[in-house]
Amino acid sequence: MKSILIFLFSIIAVQVYSQDFDDRQSLLDKIIDLSDAGEYERALNVCNTLIGLDSTYDRVYFERAMVYLNLGEDPQALRDFEKLISISPNYPGARAWYSRTLSDLGSKTEAAMVLLEELRSQPDNPAGMGVSPYGWVDCARYFLNAGDTVLAQSVLEEYFNKYESQITYRKSDITAPIRTYTQILLAQGRNELALSQIQRAVESESVVPADYVVHIEALIANNELDQARIEIDKYVTDIHKGY
Repeated sequence: MKSILIFLFSIIAVQVYSQDFDDRQSLLDKIIDLSDAGEYERALNVCNTLIGLDSTYDRVYFERAMVYLNLGEDPQALRDFEKLISISPNYPGARAWYSRTLSDLGSKTEAAMVLLEELRSQPDNPAGMGVSPYGWVDCARYFLNAGDTVLAQSVLEEYFNKYESQITYRKSDITAPIRTYTQILLAQGRNELALSQIQRAVESESVVPADYVVHIEALIANNELDQARIEIDKYVTDIHKGY
């Protein structure tokens, strides 16, 4: 008799869990649909309902944080990112968005340190998508915005020394850190080194129009005006097709 009761209770427990999971998924789908439609206030209400159903569900805190950001309520979004990280420390994208929100709220140094810790601890990122050049650029820019050029430069040098060679999935972004680093060097008056750095970008298979612009700036800074004119003509003719 006891074994039969245990069996019946287990069936009931499975049914209740299954129903809760279905309800949770249904509400999550509704949140996503409302957010995609720009109906953020309604999406927020559904988020609150879902949190009332399951306050430990990590995904809903991410979705509510994004809703808050779209509503311009960054402090509330920050709290949700903090809650999300406390529940799921390795939730994909959580720390990057947390860092970005900190920066938008004016906490530039804290934003940079949070992102730097994430980049170092999980260089391939939590989703395993590989090293992100733009992640390192964002970190350096947060330090620059905080007025700390030394740390910004150090971050990019760390990236070049340890991670640049590991890029596999984001090769199209590989020149972004070089551009930022070059601009830092130009601001320091280290013009020759700046030119040699940006040369790596313009010779790369992943070169983008922005690289040519910084290359021209570096040529002018080094007083190589004739070559700068040649590169400007090439840029206008070949890159912007005469515009």
